Amino acid sequence: MLRYLTAGESHGKYLAGILEGFPAGVRVTKRYIAAQLNRRRQAPGRSARQAVETDSFEIISGITGEVTTGAPITVLIKNIRVTDKLPFSSVPRPGHADLAGMLKYNTLNAALIRERASARETAARVALGSFAMRLNELLGVYINSRIVALGRINAITAESAAAELKRLRAAGDTLGGVFEITAENLPAGLGNFNQWDAKLSARLAAALMSINGVKGFELGGGFAFAAVSGREAAKNPELAGGLDGGVTNGRALVMRCAVKPVPGLAAGALSMDLKTFKKSRAVSKTSDTTAVFAAAVIAEHAASLTLAGALLEKFGGDTFEEINRRVDLWRAKTGEILAYSSVPRPFANCSGKHRAKGRGCAVPEPAAVRRPARR
Repeated sequence: MLRYLTAGESHGKYLAGILEGFPAGVRVTKRYIAAQLNRRRQAPGRSARQAVETDSFEIISGITGEVTTGAPITVLIKNIRVTDKLPFSSVPRPGHADLAGMLKYNTLNAALIRERASARETAARVALGSFAMRLNELLGVYINSRIVALGRINAITAESAAAELKRLRAAGDTLGGVFEITAENLPAGLGNFNQWDAKLSARLAAALMSINGVKGFELGGGFAFAAVSGREAAKNPELAGGLDGGVTNGRALVMRCAVKPVPGLAAGALSMDLKTFKKSRAVSKTSDTTAVFAAAVIAEHAASLTLAGALLEKFGGDTFEEINRRVDLWRAKTGEILAYSSVPRPFANCSGKHRAKGRGCAVPEPAAVRRPARR
């Protein structure tokens, strides 16, 4: 069973992550992990803090010579901007976890809530997810993201995104958006329909909905699927998004998430001081302009952890060699059935040299969110 925990606060000394159940014999370089962390940190729309943080990290267990040992993996990420004494703030920021957390933990200091509820925590998830992403790649599974919409703009390019973000910064405003995650070449049969919490669709939804700012999730045709007739659906099985009954069916897995506008505004948002009960404004000068680009990168790693867990549950094994051999045998067995199926297996919206020759990419991945070369 693959499981993970994170710890640490936004302005504490370190963020920490522990990954348990990861097999031995997987080569994961520090350069590879650093590249993934940089993708999150340097995504378009990030705040000025990302220019301060370096996301330097240390792996203190579970790996030797850049090869995993099978022991729990522990990663520490050093924060540059550290606060020994948190400032007191009794004014919750609308749209954040402040008010709900203050009520839950019976405190008037919103700063105590912000420290752990901050999206800074997702750096630890990306670090741990890098191990899962590398395992998936070595098993022939590739996970990519693209931005589908930035606010009301649907045809996103690096140039149009940069121009819109520049306009928003000047106006002191923020935007949300929609990103898409595609997992290509997943073996059929991952997940389980016997219990509600074993369905891979439910587990992926939970993983992606746990990302800060994500307010919507859809699989395959998603909400538009509701308007399709049964006959149309039968002719277009790719609308299922690669999962039937919570189990992978051999097609590309396609998911989309809606990300809300960043609630922290430079001009401030109307709130109330819970100490005096007087109206107040919650001002944020360090918020991102948009979180959708960074959220897409985080989602790749959250999905990687869930899918790697499903692969390990299906095929078992304590070492990569064992797992790889079992996956190859399974692909050979199921591939023959899928190859002779009357229904094609389209890999929609995916990029990569590993795609079978002749399969086109329906929508190119914008340069703004393109993955770095794999090493």
